Amino acid sequence: MRFVPHASVASMFPKEMHGTGPMAYMDDLVAIPSNSDIYEVYGFDGPPQQGGVEHHIGTLELDGSFVSSKFGDEDLFFRHQLMDDDLKVMPDWTPYVPKYSLDGKCPYEKMLQQLNLL
Repeated sequence: MRFVPHASVASMFPKEMHGTGPMAYMDDLVAIPSNSDIYEVYGFDGPPQQGGVEHHIGTLELDGSFVSSKFGDEDLFFRHQLMDDDLKVMPDWTPYVPKYSLDGKCPYEKMLQQLNLL
């Protein structure tokens, strides 16, 4: 999947990190108008090397305005599914999926260290 910032909000955010702390971007989020379109979402129906075509899947939009909450800030969790499960269904896609080796480390470890969160 590919998320493309919607044109109506894409220019609202600076290209560089600003403010203090890793959550400084939260101040930017509250400036987004209620009910705004945030992202256009795209996905391929197969590997491009096998003739896969990218399709517009939909638009991620706000239902109201951004708000912070104790639950959202501390407990909200999104379940992620491994690509390996998809490759069991479509094994011929395997050669076209990038392979990463992290030696058992978190892919975000370096970033978290730079932000002094580890």
